Amino acid sequence: MGVITAPEWLLAVWSRSLIEIGSPAPVGEIERIGDQLLDRWCNPARRFHGVGHLIMALERINELAQEAGSPPLVRLAAYYHGAVMTTDIDSFDAHTWGEDEAASADFAAGQLTHLQVAEAKVERIRWLIASLGRRPAVIKDPDLAVLCDAERAVLATDPQTYRAYVAGALAEYAHLPEEVVLKQRVVVLRRWLAKDRLFLTSVAELWEDVARNNVEAELTRTLRRLEDMGVSLEEPAEPESPEAAVPDGAPSPDAPVDEEEIDESYWDSVLPGGGEDVELS
Repeated sequence: MGVITAPEWLLAVWSRSLIEIGSPAPVGEIERIGDQLLDRWCNPARRFHGVGHLIMALERINELAQEAGSPPLVRLAAYYHGAVMTTDIDSFDAHTWGEDEAASADFAAGQLTHLQVAEAKVERIRWLIASLGRRPAVIKDPDLAVLCDAERAVLATDPQTYRAYVAGALAEYAHLPEEVVLKQRVVVLRRWLAKDRLFLTSVAELWEDVARNNVEAELTRTLRRLEDMGVSLEEPAEPESPEAAVPDGAPSPDAPVDEEEIDESYWDSVLPGGGEDVELS
């Protein structure tokens, strides 16, 4: 695989977003940290979750910006949401593979603190990234809704682009047994199709039908491939209970989070984990 470079505008948008949220760090230091972050996205091993994925998310945030409370905060959360990624077998077995939003949120907080971003805004971005890992079905926070829809927008692309996404995503797990990866993919596809809505913002509602057609077609192809491999699957279980909504009281960019006043169920609802399967997306 050849060297992958990020377009220059990615660093410019990164720098401008930090300045817009009030970072007083020198421009040179902002750009140095931005280059380090973009190097992660340009890793050739990221066959789908690389710089192209980041670009698509940022483009969709621009489309949905009218529904966001703070577009610069959402953009910065997008830059960091996949900063940490793993595809090793231990993580796969533990259902923590792919973009590690919890670790990415901590990584973001460290770098943004270094760039002297206000604590409330650091915590806000950390919360957005960590919440993305859970993808609740009901979201009252407009910034999180925009981030979720922008990150998932690849589902609503044309069939050729969608198939390229699937090929790239599966290639990231080519070192794992194909049967194991495809069986988990079936779980994810069925979960997506069982949702009342794949997208949460009013603008992205227009993407719903295209996305469902793509997911249904992929599920058909994947089941056919598993059948050809002689793999039988259990019948899908009854639909899971509705995913928990992100509760009111999510950190705002203007008020720091007092963790002592939030019970443990709050963090359970916004952080990845709890023994659930993580989406292989």
